Amino acid sequence: MKPQEIPQQAAQSDHEFDKHHHHESQADDHGDEHHLREYTQKELRSIKIQGVICLIGGIALHFVLGTFYLWGGISPYVGAYMKDKDPSVTQSTLQIIFPILGIGLFSVLSFGVKLAQRIGYKTMVGLGGSIISLAFLILSFINNIYAFIFIYCFMVGIPSGLVYMLPIICGWKFFPFNRGMVSGLIIAGYGFGAFIFNFVCKAICNPNNEEPSVPFEEDGKIKKYFPKDVFKHVPFMFQMMALSYFILTIIATLLIKYPRDLHLEYQAVLGDGTKKPSGINHEKSIDYHPTVLHAECETLGQGIKSRPFWFLIVMVLCSVIFGLLMANCYKVFGQTLGIDDSSLTVLGSVQSVCNGGSRFLWAVLFDKYGFKKLYLVISVINLICSATIGYINNSYAGYFIILCLTMFCEGGLLSCYPAVSAKVFGHKVGPVIYGGLFFVIGISNMLGYLLYKFGEPKIGYNGVFWIVFGFCCVAFVLGVLFKEEHEWKKEKK
Repeated sequence: MKPQEIPQQAAQSDHEFDKHHHHESQADDHGDEHHLREYTQKELRSIKIQGVICLIGGIALHFVLGTFYLWGGISPYVGAYMKDKDPSVTQSTLQIIFPILGIGLFSVLSFGVKLAQRIGYKTMVGLGGSIISLAFLILSFINNIYAFIFIYCFMVGIPSGLVYMLPIICGWKFFPFNRGMVSGLIIAGYGFGAFIFNFVCKAICNPNNEEPSVPFEEDGKIKKYFPKDVFKHVPFMFQMMALSYFILTIIATLLIKYPRDLHLEYQAVLGDGTKKPSGINHEKSIDYHPTVLHAECETLGQGIKSRPFWFLIVMVLCSVIFGLLMANCYKVFGQTLGIDDSSLTVLGSVQSVCNGGSRFLWAVLFDKYGFKKLYLVISVINLICSATIGYINNSYAGYFIILCLTMFCEGGLLSCYPAVSAKVFGHKVGPVIYGGLFFVIGISNMLGYLLYKFGEPKIGYNGVFWIVFGFCCVAFVLGVLFKEEHEWKKEKK
């Protein structure tokens, strides 16, 4: 079979893109990255099998990274354990872990890719997962609250951020025309990891479904903690998590591979190279591809000065705050509603699946309908949920529905923001903007914590929810005014 001719401009563009984003270490190099050819059907079948194996490894890694959303489920157990060691520890002291964890994770997303280009994707995956596993082992021996916060936030958060994108990028090389599918399947592991380990941690610490029964006065209110029969199992819980994460890391390291010399994106380019590759919606594609030529932002400075950038910054800040607040405090708030620990564990696991598992669906919907329509639908749902959650009284069904809807929408926001960054700003500046937006997500997470920390003792949860409702209103208004298309003008040299 005769190799197809590749358009010179497209080939050069792809070489630059690949050179900038996807250099693997010499240990992983096999073949010549400049050798572009058409693959036989037998080769394609073999490549597909390798791609599926890589996806399985990516899902295994994201099972480990899903510990990010696990914190809301295990924090009451850890809080009781730390309270026994240090009576000055409060519920709000421990809740700061989630926003710091988020800032650590989101602030290093782009650095992980660059580091993997130098030392290798497998090496990065192995190191990142091993550090996370080691962190949980160390946590099982820690009794000081400040040491606990430091280790949990930085030994878990930063490695998680560094390796988050690596299996996704590897999967894109095997399935260049199904990037939404690849991202959705791997990130689904993020939600299912929290789903499974929520039940594991509850089975270890609270198999008899005991209720918080030990009262302490905090901020003028009586807060209840779990008894010793529950919190004494916290060290063993961390040790089991460390072992499980280490096994998953070994699996991920063995299966994940970055095929640097693979260029399937040209397989569908026919004849003179004028036909666009199939399988991509070229008008609304989530991912820029070098064979799709369009006007885009040329420099980061140009992007920062633009109206879409500042719109997106405020939209991100205001839209994700409700979901992140509930992910952090859903068990603590649920206990005030009189909901037992077993029911809250089920709720926490299901909401994690709604968050992670929905991202594939949102990616498909983004391709079909674009960002603005989806964003406005999500904003309306967040407005309804934030306005009603304070009035559900002791209804488990009502709380279940609201929280699952909220996490379903949170998954949509976190999957659409990277996509709209690439669409609005292009392939050169888009990834940088995308990294900045994820840092803003971390800031929003911290803002939600501060509302809980200082607002809940004075105005109660209802007051906090109404403030969050105000943020959701701002997000909706900006969404109405936001324009996905922007006329980029060439900068003067």
